[in-house]
Amino acid sequence: MISGRRHIERYDVLDFYRFAGAVIVAIVHYTNLYLPIADKVRQYVTYQLQPTMGFFFTLSGFVIMHVYAGRIATISEYGDYLKKRLARMYPLHIATFLMAPFFVGLYFPDSILSNVLLIHAWDATKHLSFNYPSWSVSAEFFVYLLFPIFYALMIALGRFTILFPLIFALILTIAFRALGLRDWNEVTYDFGCLRAVPSFVAGMVVYQLATQRFNKLKVPLSIAHGSTIATLPLMLSGVPAEIMLVAMAFVVFLLAKSEPHVPGILSKPFPRALANSSYGFYLLHALVGPFIFGLAVKALHVANGEMFAVVPVAIAATAALAIFSFQYFENPARRFLSEVPFMKRNSRSSVRVTPSSETITDSRKARA
Repeated sequence: MISGRRHIERYDVLDFYRFAGAVIVAIVHYTNLYLPIADKVRQYVTYQLQPTMGFFFTLSGFVIMHVYAGRIATISEYGDYLKKRLARMYPLHIATFLMAPFFVGLYFPDSILSNVLLIHAWDATKHLSFNYPSWSVSAEFFVYLLFPIFYALMIALGRFTILFPLIFALILTIAFRALGLRDWNEVTYDFGCLRAVPSFVAGMVVYQLATQRFNKLKVPLSIAHGSTIATLPLMLSGVPAEIMLVAMAFVVFLLAKSEPHVPGILSKPFPRALANSSYGFYLLHALVGPFIFGLAVKALHVANGEMFAVVPVAIAATAALAIFSFQYFENPARRFLSEVPFMKRNSRSSVRVTPSSETITDSRKARA
């Protein structure tokens, strides 16, 4: 049985690792697109690090459970929930979508509508388009829509809930092979929405375990950090996607249970600013990359061998822009859109999102 009781906790450690994951994705993209490395190495690293996206989807499942578990019981509440999710994710998505043709160059007229409707990871287009990392935003929108169904299934499964993510992964493996599609953990525009399901549900399960069955467990931060770092050699060694699904869920569990009672360094203003900017960093890095690396080559005449030194510059520039975006665009837009009436709300509809509903902060702060 899943309790609807709200757990008031800080998860600054998890929040910061969302930013760290976004940095890893950006480094992979920058390496693939701009650095002089062998094609075999590029293809190997890209393929082996695919499970990194599972970490993001697992965190999203954790976040949604933290904020909305047991709080969506009516159509009005469901509509209010979707409105708040769209208020957080849609403004920056549409802004980067409009800017992408000028920076990224992936302009495909046949993909305009699917991008605007946030269904471009639902096999509604035949290629990555516009701001190419945004396929995962479309995938998250898909699992957000289905969250109440996943939640109801978790209640129905009871003690077997822990098998829920693996059941989904097995179904996807069988279905994708039967249809002649590539592995489910590789897809993006071509049913990337389904790729998000096992990891998102795993995050929901992790939240249940962390806040109920193991609510008193404390994990040393060193163990949580070490386990997170260990996922990199695991991925590079070619561990199967199903095992990495479990590994990423376990890492999120350890990070959630390692949050110190007294706020630590990751609760300081600058790390919190980076954590808040993780969504912006992820969407903006594809636009910043062409500008920074193009400027390095054209204006500064940086040679191929020196392009590696441009990567940290691009990361720093993206982080600065993402912090600015969160403070002066994303958060104001979220607040404005969250107040737009959807339906007449009843007394039960009282969910308040966190200051950045892509982060997991103390819900008492959200009432401020």
